[in-house]
Amino acid sequence: MAQHIPIPVGSRFGNWTVERHSLGEVSGRQRHRCHCVCDCGAEGIVLPSALRLGQSTRCRVCSNRAQAAKKARLTHGDTSTRLYRIWCQMRRRCDNPDHEDFSRYGGRGIEVCSEWSDFAVFRAWAEANGYSADLTIDRENNDRGYNPANCRWISRVDQNRNRENNQRYAWRGRHLMLSEIAEISGLSHDLIRQRVRRDGWDIERAASTPARPVRPYQRKRK
Repeated sequence: MAQHIPIPVGSRFGNWTVERHSLGEVSGRQRHRCHCVCDCGAEGIVLPSALRLGQSTRCRVCSNRAQAAKKARLTHGDTSTRLYRIWCQMRRRCDNPDHEDFSRYGGRGIEVCSEWSDFAVFRAWAEANGYSADLTIDRENNDRGYNPANCRWISRVDQNRNRENNQRYAWRGRHLMLSEIAEISGLSHDLIRQRVRRDGWDIERAASTPARPVRPYQRKRK
């Protein structure tokens, strides 16, 4: 009775090409084995199940080379750096719906430009545009995405100030920044900001209540 050949000779699995079959003892019992040739010319004996399941697709030398190349592409020597973490966080808040800040970024259409999907390209831009360990990435126009034309490196203090200045409030049917509300209302920007952020006033009250007149200093009589 002819033996059943599980995989036809000449079949390819990754870099392996099946050349012939044999029976051999594996884990104490006789099993079919495939004698394969890798694209590099190396030979190997592989179980049919390992070929079918994709557990073996090339010889050990080619496999090691592929793993080394993959690691080089993924790590590029910078995965432990602050700049790499900035790049990862930038992409996560734009691309990952599960990120805690996604609603403020990707959820409202903020995207990372396609060229910055490659960290090496982002790193080159950062180094050419003044990146240092005490600076953070900032979008000049908060309604536009992350790209070379809209991004810069600024201090954390400046970024927090920009974030405060760019916050908008619903007032008189429009969404305006405090500086714009101050200009229209005739009150000082510092006064409105103090009323809203320190005293907890709503924007309507803060922008409509006149400032108290400054009383002249009166010297006490002896």
